[in-house]
Amino acid sequence: MLHPDAPARQRLAEQAARRVRLGLAPGPALEALRAVTTAELLDAAVSASPGRRAADAAEVLGAVCDAARQAVRRPAGWLYAAVDTPAPVAVPAALLTAAVLAALRTALQTPGRRAVVRCLPRRDQVIVCVQAGDRADTADAAALWRAAGARGGGTCVFGVGPVFTAALRLPLCPGLPLAPAATARDLLADRYALPYVYLGEWCAGPWT
Repeated sequence: MLHPDAPARQRLAEQAARRVRLGLAPGPALEALRAVTTAELLDAAVSASPGRRAADAAEVLGAVCDAARQAVRRPAGWLYAAVDTPAPVAVPAALLTAAVLAALRTALQTPGRRAVVRCLPRRDQVIVCVQAGDRADTADAAALWRAAGARGGGTCVFGVGPVFTAALRLPLCPGLPLAPAATARDLLADRYALPYVYLGEWCAGPWT
């Protein structure tokens, strides 16, 4: 679970916002905030007991993509999503959200690159896939995707080449009740929200 009122998180977010108010990029403060957030999500993925509720991967990814489209300064069409079919999985929504956002950052680091997000149910499993950019800044993305695969009882593959690709193959969990999913509006609520942490350099507000 993320704690937006944690002293370290609050201090780093304020530093990033202060730099933007001075006309500077969020820079090291945002990088540190991203590292703190990633470490917290990875720790929760390992230490938390197995969940009694499932996250609908399609609903989570739909909200993530809507939030990214609204927040990021990019021409329309930079992000394509095919995430329509419900897919309950045993992965915390925050972990899946951060994994996808970290992968989307590789597209934003690559001028002109289009990102593609898919959620593809296959009988008793689902494949979640992101194709994005070609930059090597993928350390947090790789760690988050691995953790999502392990927590969801599935497998993860990713690669950095001409196109960064990350994919999860997860068992569906139709027997578990669904946890409430955050909307795009929820994901853009404040400077601690995950889209700003992982995509902040390219977002219009709240850093601005």
